[in-house]
Amino acid sequence: MDYLKILHENPDLADEFDSLFDFFLLDELSPRDDAEGRCTFSMPGMAFARDGSGGEYHLLEDGSIGYYSSEGEAGRLAESMDDLFSLLVSCICWHDYCDAKQYVDSKTLEEYGQRQRNCNLEDMDMDSWRRVADALGIPTGEPLAPVLERFRKATQRQPLYQCIFHEDDGSLTESYGLMFE
Repeated sequence: MDYLKILHENPDLADEFDSLFDFFLLDELSPRDDAEGRCTFSMPGMAFARDGSGGEYHLLEDGSIGYYSSEGEAGRLAESMDDLFSLLVSCICWHDYCDAKQYVDSKTLEEYGQRQRNCNLEDMDMDSWRRVADALGIPTGEPLAPVLERFRKATQRQPLYQCIFHEDDGSLTESYGLMFE
C-alpha cells in the first residue's frame, strides 16, 4: 500500500498520524540533513519524514528505510514502507522495543511487545489510533512478534546503514548504534 500517498492526499489523517506517532511527513522526497556537509551516509537515500526531535526517516536506494537521529545515531528500521508503517502503528514508539534480551524466542518477544504496547497505549487516544490504523488498513490485533522480528532483522542486515560525521579536526566519527546497542 502506498502509505505516503494516502497521507499526502489526506492532510487531516497525516496530522493525526503525526500526533500519534511523531511522524511529520515532508511534502516531497528531500535531501537528508547532512549537518551542513559534515555527514556522509553509507547508502544513498532521501528524507521523507521527520520526528519532533529532528530525526529523519530516509528512503534508501534499495527501498529499505533508514533513520538518522538528531543525536547522530543511524540505522535501518525496515525493509520496506509496508514494514515501517506496520512497525509504527502496531508497536507505537519503536524506540521502546530495542531490548535485545527480549528477542530470544517468539513467545518472549510477543509478551515483551504486548507489555510495551500496552504501556504506550495508556497515553494514547485509542479511538484515534484505531481510526488511523483502519484508514491505512493496518490491523491492530495481530501478533507483534513477527513485526518485531522483521524490525530486528532489518537493523542487522548488511550493509549497515550508518552516518560518518566529519569532525572539525579532520577526524571521522561513525554513527553509534541506534537500535539494540
